Amino acid sequence: MKTAELSQIDTRFEGSRLKDRGREKHLLYSIAEHGIMEPLQCVEKTGGAYILLDGFKRLRCGKQLGLNNVPVISIGSDEAGAIIRFMRLSCSPGLNILEQAMLIDELSGSYGLGVREIARHLEHSPAWVSLRLGIVGDMSPTVRAAVFSGRFPVRSYMYTLRVFTRVNRVKKTDIDAFVKAVSGKELSIRAIELLAEGFFKGGAEMRAQILCGNINWTLNQLRQEETDSNPLSEAESKTLKDLELVHGCINRLVYRLEDSRLQSDVFYRPAREVAGKILGNLKTFGTTLEKFHGNTTKQEGCGKNVICAGQE
Repeated sequence: MKTAELSQIDTRFEGSRLKDRGREKHLLYSIAEHGIMEPLQCVEKTGGAYILLDGFKRLRCGKQLGLNNVPVISIGSDEAGAIIRFMRLSCSPGLNILEQAMLIDELSGSYGLGVREIARHLEHSPAWVSLRLGIVGDMSPTVRAAVFSGRFPVRSYMYTLRVFTRVNRVKKTDIDAFVKAVSGKELSIRAIELLAEGFFKGGAEMRAQILCGNINWTLNQLRQEETDSNPLSEAESKTLKDLELVHGCINRLVYRLEDSRLQSDVFYRPAREVAGKILGNLKTFGTTLEKFHGNTTKQEGCGKNVICAGQE
């Protein structure tokens, strides 16, 4: 471990790492009290320059606190090799899928590595690499800037906007307009999901209201429409959605866990841990599900205002 001046650190890869204002705020307080405990991971170049790969939050906090020096550790002397080593050391869960995608895009676009070569170095399949390159290819500069700056939630992009717009073949210019309109407003994941439905499927008037910044009015309208059209309570809707997700996941995993392509240690370490947690909850989940299924079977067709057999 060495110490480097802030002026020696090159932040060219900062746009490949996601910002999280909440985490950064807590980190700022910690560094103010204890200093930077974990060194920044860098590519060490000749002449005393360091290209930063991991530690952007720590660096920004250090700058805010007026620090002149930060602890650094070298993980290589060439960028491509250091990115590969960093990704391997991070063991997938340490990097968000979008961060993985951006670093893989750097390896491919800036350093000329092919899909199979990247896959071999990272001990993943070519399909795993291609999927992440496709994610980057789908993102316009506007969307990328909003997501990586923390102004548009990652989950909203991955599980709402990206899926919804691909299925409905939405133009990238319309996606950009929507992201600009709702970014930076501290909206919940559910609120953004509703607004996306209204913007892309709700007609010209609804879209115009969102583009004009009338977000609260639009949300109230959409929530009222949802209440009028859906007889389920919020708790019932969420539970039904979760049950459908579990059913889908079980069906997929039955086949995926038998896949001969699942071979790398990088995959098995975190996968084994998650599988153990699931097994630990399986008995309780099974008992609860059986009880619920039995109760709903008995009560099916009985509304709140209907007296069922045996309940007189």
